[in-house]
Amino acid sequence: MRIAISQKRLYMNQPEKNFELLKQDVLESKGKADLIVFSELALSSALYGHRLVNDALIKLLLEKQKEVIKLSKHIPIVFGNIMIVGDQYYNALFYAKDGKLEAYGFEEEPFDFKLKNLDFIVSHEAVETDKINIVLGLKPYNKDLNHEIYPNTIYVGSDGLYNNGNEVYVLDDYGYVSYKNKFQYLENGMYENKTNIIDLKDLSYNKRHNHTVLNHLIKGIKYFDEENLSYKPKWIVGVSGGLDSALSVTLLTLALGKERVHGVTLPGPYTRDISLQNADHLFNVLDISHETIQIHAMVDATVASMNVEKIEGLAYENIQARLRGHSLMTIASIINGVVSNNGNKIESALGYATLYGDAIGAFSILADLTKLEVGNLASEINETYHKEIIPTNLIPNIENYAVRFGFAPSAELSQDQFDPMKWGYHDHLVPYLLEHSIERFMEQLIDNSVYDLEMGHYLKQYNLSKSEIIEDLEWVYRQINTAVFKRTQTPPVLKVSGNGFTPEAQVPLYYSSEYIKLKNKYLG
Repeated sequence: MRIAISQKRLYMNQPEKNFELLKQDVLESKGKADLIVFSELALSSALYGHRLVNDALIKLLLEKQKEVIKLSKHIPIVFGNIMIVGDQYYNALFYAKDGKLEAYGFEEEPFDFKLKNLDFIVSHEAVETDKINIVLGLKPYNKDLNHEIYPNTIYVGSDGLYNNGNEVYVLDDYGYVSYKNKFQYLENGMYENKTNIIDLKDLSYNKRHNHTVLNHLIKGIKYFDEENLSYKPKWIVGVSGGLDSALSVTLLTLALGKERVHGVTLPGPYTRDISLQNADHLFNVLDISHETIQIHAMVDATVASMNVEKIEGLAYENIQARLRGHSLMTIASIINGVVSNNGNKIESALGYATLYGDAIGAFSILADLTKLEVGNLASEINETYHKEIIPTNLIPNIENYAVRFGFAPSAELSQDQFDPMKWGYHDHLVPYLLEHSIERFMEQLIDNSVYDLEMGHYLKQYNLSKSEIIEDLEWVYRQINTAVFKRTQTPPVLKVSGNGFTPEAQVPLYYSSEYIKLKNKYLG
């Protein structure tokens, strides 16, 4: 039996476009396959928000569903769409044949059908069955997820973007077919959007390609730009000469082309020569337009305009950060562009950004990546393209869990300023605290099992006393809690992991009695 499996890109809020793509696949598969299968919500993609889910859209989706059913006169079709029962909307699955709806089911209610003497069961999640299980997916890519492979299963992924306003996900086009101890991956390539036609009797094992964090970041940028910025503006990147902005400007150039990216250096009183050299290297190797704006005079003018004798410390640092953000936004206004946000996940967690300064932008490209992950991607890019695109002095060197930078991360807002993070350890501690309680961390400190984790290996390298570990832990925990107001005002985040910050509540910091008890036990 030959089955056509479509994992083509879906477009949010564009049912007519999705239908035309579906129709094209049906007509192209006619006579070549015995069945064609599409993803969950194949006409709408993900639905989110009251403004999007409205009567007009629902009516259109139901009309297009009738047209899909009519198309089944060419070839039997399995697909997903919404269904209304009473006054409730359901995420439903359908099987149509000979122009008629033959069967349907819901998330908790799979359905069966028979075709060419084969028994099928259609579901949203894999089920234990002696039939062939067709699983319709519409899940976001998650770098931390290990897909389980089930026997006698056709797992259909999907491509496209899901944007809820706070987080932006690339849909996971991972798919496979397993049947009678044979196996074959379904692959779209980066932007091929092809329909796979497989023969259940002739599956051939193949390697999985393109399923990397780097490729999904590039795809996420490309799709976000296409769907939200159709006028094709220039992307303005503040290139500091540091690692994060180096990766941002490189990813944007790889995704959109050099003509769409404009780099800006904004040296201030404490900018180091090596930062400017790194920025120049990037501009040359990426061959993008760029300019330099000195902020010294603006800083001095801002200080002079305040009715105070002296401005120093954090206030003085934030003046520099906000003037840089102001300058980038001004350039964006002049050339009708948009600004990228360059912050990483650890900075976002700890609030290590200045509101209306480096927290600005249209899209947070790196905000779901730890500093170590940013460094790993920089290395991968250099290796993939066989040249030093991102300066190697920016990429952390890790030996026996000790993290060393040739050029230590710094906001360069004061003399000899360096980032306060304990790189390596905090890169693991922040995601841990997003998934587990602080009490759980204390339990693992007490029984020493924390040192069996990657996080513990990095922690050891800092040679902290017990009291210093607690002091640092509470600083991180406090910063995550305090920085909520900053995260809610920053651009949408390109997600590639299973943990994050939204939705989150802004509540007072609280240490439970259990935590206090565990802390005292640990400190002895």
